[in-house]
Amino acid sequence: MTLKEIVHLTLQGGPGFCQIAVTNACNARCRFCSFPQVAPKDRVYAAPERLSRGLQALKKAGVQYLSLTGGEPLLYPELLPTLAWGRQLGLEMILCTNGSLLTPDFIRKLKALDLHTFIISLDAASAQAHDEHRGLPGLTSHIREMLPLLRQIGLDPVASVTLSRMLGDLRVMMDFLKDLGFRRVTFSYPLNRLNSSYLGFANHYSVDFTPQELDQWFTQIKELKESSPLNILNPSLGLTELQRQLRGQPTRFPCLAGYKYFFVDWHLQVSRCHFVGEILGYLEEIDKIPPVRDNCTACAIDCYRDPSVFQYVAVSLADTLKAWQQGRWLKGLGTLLHPYNFLSLAALLEGRHWLRG
Repeated sequence: MTLKEIVHLTLQGGPGFCQIAVTNACNARCRFCSFPQVAPKDRVYAAPERLSRGLQALKKAGVQYLSLTGGEPLLYPELLPTLAWGRQLGLEMILCTNGSLLTPDFIRKLKALDLHTFIISLDAASAQAHDEHRGLPGLTSHIREMLPLLRQIGLDPVASVTLSRMLGDLRVMMDFLKDLGFRRVTFSYPLNRLNSSYLGFANHYSVDFTPQELDQWFTQIKELKESSPLNILNPSLGLTELQRQLRGQPTRFPCLAGYKYFFVDWHLQVSRCHFVGEILGYLEEIDKIPPVRDNCTACAIDCYRDPSVFQYVAVSLADTLKAWQQGRWLKGLGTLLHPYNFLSLAALLEGRHWLRG
């Protein structure tokens, strides 16, 4: 990244993040997800030409991190060219998969792409339970075989675990992931309702928790961070913020979805996040979409709420510089020295394990 780009991103409040679901097709049958309900005739794959132009617009919009997901993104025929084009543009590429379609040849091709992060979903603390839930016999054994190959090309995969009633004791899950070969884990927070086109949710008892139950889950994760054999990537401060929300207390770190973070579906429609249904425009025009900054607390989605804690200090710095440019020196100084900035910096230090392995 050039000095000019660094200065530009600083004035914008830090790098943006976008998650693109390149297809609604999936080969798994997870019970707490609605993608399995998509019939083969209704499967959609993002138009490659539009997606290519959209990535250029993302770069213009100040987005630095791009996550490709689905459905199952490895079903997308143009996945490798899209990853390559993103890297050519200077985007940091993240790939999320269930791991079932990984092959040694595909992994060898990934080596040249220099991905930032590779994420594999895991649901339960035993191979039998995970494979049955996914409807993919032998999946866990396959993931175990692929992990060393991913490490050989320089990737340190992250296990993504959805909080559900399948888990039980989180310590058992950590031991299971360590035995498989993972060294990092992130917890996805349960979703049983979304208003956007994204289908990664279901009205299923396994993810239908009361606020009190969710509060207890978040406490368990924070306690586990002290002794886990894996690096847990969810920031303690982000978990505490969601607990404040669950308890009816004011939140301190506003969600940046619609301002720094965006969700794009397989039709390349841009939404501010998974939860809010409002369509802001199309991916090719994302650099022209007016930013939304309204301190939303409508959801508890880790993809948006956790990074908002990390990026609070960068946004605060941009607000400070803007105030000083307008001659509002005291306001700028107050923004710069706000105590929440120091909390955000501490969260950033804690989140250092998101960096390349």
